[in-house]
Amino acid sequence: MKLMIPIVAGVVFATLTGPAFSQAAKGAPIPIAGTFELSGPAADVSRDVLAGAQFAVETVNRNGGVLGRPIVLSHQDNGTNPQKAVSQAGALVSDGAVFLVTAASNSSLAVSKMVTAKQKIPTCSSTSQTDDLTIKEFNPYIFNASANSYMAMRSVASYLAKKPYKRYAVVAADFAGGRIGANRFKEFIKELNPSAEIVVEEYPKFGATNYTPSINKVLAAKPDYVFTMLFGNDLVTFTNQAQAIGFFQQINNNFIGLYDGNTLRVMGSNAPVGTDGFQVAAVNAIAKLGGDSKAFIDAFKAKYNQYPSDWSTLAYDCISVWAQAANAAKSVDADKVMQALRSETFKSPRGDLKFGKFDHQAEAPVYIGKVTQSKEFGQPVLDNLEVISGASSRPSEAIVNKMRSGG
Repeated sequence: MKLMIPIVAGVVFATLTGPAFSQAAKGAPIPIAGTFELSGPAADVSRDVLAGAQFAVETVNRNGGVLGRPIVLSHQDNGTNPQKAVSQAGALVSDGAVFLVTAASNSSLAVSKMVTAKQKIPTCSSTSQTDDLTIKEFNPYIFNASANSYMAMRSVASYLAKKPYKRYAVVAADFAGGRIGANRFKEFIKELNPSAEIVVEEYPKFGATNYTPSINKVLAAKPDYVFTMLFGNDLVTFTNQAQAIGFFQQINNNFIGLYDGNTLRVMGSNAPVGTDGFQVAAVNAIAKLGGDSKAFIDAFKAKYNQYPSDWSTLAYDCISVWAQAANAAKSVDADKVMQALRSETFKSPRGDLKFGKFDHQAEAPVYIGKVTQSKEFGQPVLDNLEVISGASSRPSEAIVNKMRSGG
């Protein structure tokens, strides 16, 4: 099997083939680190993050590393506790880490404020969708690999504004990412479809186990369409309970959720076929890009015996982009790396990535389609995909500056 992995900005992926990889990196290892939610409500997502991060480290090193030196990843489990994430990140930086990776929104925000900004340590948020990271709480050492809430919700609202729906229900987890995502969706659907109204809003706790009260309130409100900002185990639990009472049939499958690849795999035959879903790194869309992107998916599948989820791909991109930036800068110095981040174009399985000079937000795509069972992938996927580019969905510098000033 052949794999092509990016490590240097502006060049094609280096080729990897079985035991005949390019010469291993030499010299003292360069320490990088991550604080991940490997237990608690976000554990399913962060386990995928860790797999993607480890895969990135392995492939970067097999292609000569960073500045000819191998990189080594230290990671800790923060238990889905932002305060613990801050303590861990601070200790990892004190131990010599020159780059950090974070995952969940609450932890990413806390680490960005208390460690990234103060220690001036380049930090990539892999899975967080809270746009506070790159807008209101932005600092010059943070960058975000995922489409943020502004981008994802504008994409979803643009997709739905073309439909005849007017009465919307909103169900979102009660944490930073869920609340911000819900607020963005409400803002954009009303802007793009002035006749739209929100008829019911439900905010169950993050990691809830009983969604029946929320499901019943949504059905009682008789919406035309149901928008959810749940993810991972929360969305699996919600969907299982909704399927048990015929919820999706009762709303004519007029429903959208963040059905990332791992969530769909876990759902299997219980996935709500025919409903809408959105993703931030759809494996079937990446596979269709062919070449380097398809090779990445095949190699990941060969190593882990499952396809890379959205979260694995995003974590992979965090480390790959940092490695490319450091090689382009010819340094792991924080300011030089961040300067390269603002000026270079980076190779990614999702296609070329650019980061905004004013917000360090990746111009990352959002994928929207119908949940379907796939024989090719052996699991549900989103089909009939509409790919909305990051360049078209991300806020302009003027909008960002207005939001930062409280406008």
